[in-house]
Amino acid sequence: MRRIRSGRQLLAPAVLLVLAVGCSGPGTGSGSGSDRTGQQITVFAASSLTDVISTINEAYDGGGQLRINLGSSAQLTAQLRSGAPADVLITADLEALQAVRDEGLLGAEQVIAGNTSVLAVAPGNPGKVHALADVAQESVQVALCAPSVPCGRAAERVLAAAGVMVSGESREDSVRSVLTKVATGQADAGLVYQSDALSAANQGVTYLEVTDPEPNQYPAALTAEGAEHEAAVRFYEWLAGEEAARILRSAGFQPAGT
Repeated sequence: MRRIRSGRQLLAPAVLLVLAVGCSGPGTGSGSGSDRTGQQITVFAASSLTDVISTINEAYDGGGQLRINLGSSAQLTAQLRSGAPADVLITADLEALQAVRDEGLLGAEQVIAGNTSVLAVAPGNPGKVHALADVAQESVQVALCAPSVPCGRAAERVLAAAGVMVSGESREDSVRSVLTKVATGQADAGLVYQSDALSAANQGVTYLEVTDPEPNQYPAALTAEGAEHEAAVRFYEWLAGEEAARILRSAGFQPAGT
């Protein structure tokens, strides 16, 4: 596998957070001088994980400090392919990993959650959207993700399954951009993930269930660099455990494989 140069800077991250993780986790052995406690674990995470990542941070106690780079899956994989250092990559669908997989940049991968699509509706429902078919009306302002990103692929899949065509919609580079347009009334409705719609409930956003024939699967990948970083390996393994699964379910994600 090709090594990632760890000295390069992150390339145009959408949001960068440094989250302190509790250091009560096990060390790497006494007297070795290689205890990873307190070291940074660089995590590239899809923007649909924006809200839940804080809860993950609070719950994880395996040692180290999470340095989170949030962005669309397409942005994150492009950064990784350009040499940006990362230990763990979490994308919003399996297809997003293909390019970095092909370049030998991954050491291991596992599916940690699923996420189904829903139709988010603006506060007060000004567009009078009561079913997915309503987004085909010219009077309804619709926001969707671009087809090049996971939420866009999901939107195309949902619309095709329902036989619904839209025109004049805005196309966004991430699901959070779609959600923002809906929450602020710039769009009457938009296809987002259920977890995103739930996170905006306090802004008056509601949602309608739609038929999603193949809900997105969220893979967590340990990069070739991360595979050599013991603290990163511990975090990667923790993501597959019941505590992480419980946190993700509470945020509206589905169990892996559903």
